[in-house]
Amino acid sequence: MWSFMAQPSVATAVLDFTNDLSWLGIGLVGLLALAAGSIALMAIHHHLSQSAKPAGEVMPADYREAA
Repeated sequence: MWSFMAQPSVATAVLDFTNDLSWLGIGLVGLLALAAGSIALMAIHHHLSQSAKPAGEVMPADYREAA
């Protein structure tokens, strides 16, 4: 849609692509949500796959083994 302002000595034209570009915005928001969801799922999967390892002895009871 073209619109012109009718004023003397002022030439202004405005293009309105709001309706035509709405699908582009919806697609970009959808891609952003898909990427964020996949990153979140991968982070959760990585966190759950890490097994809790019991802490071993920090210092042996026999000090000769430590030396």
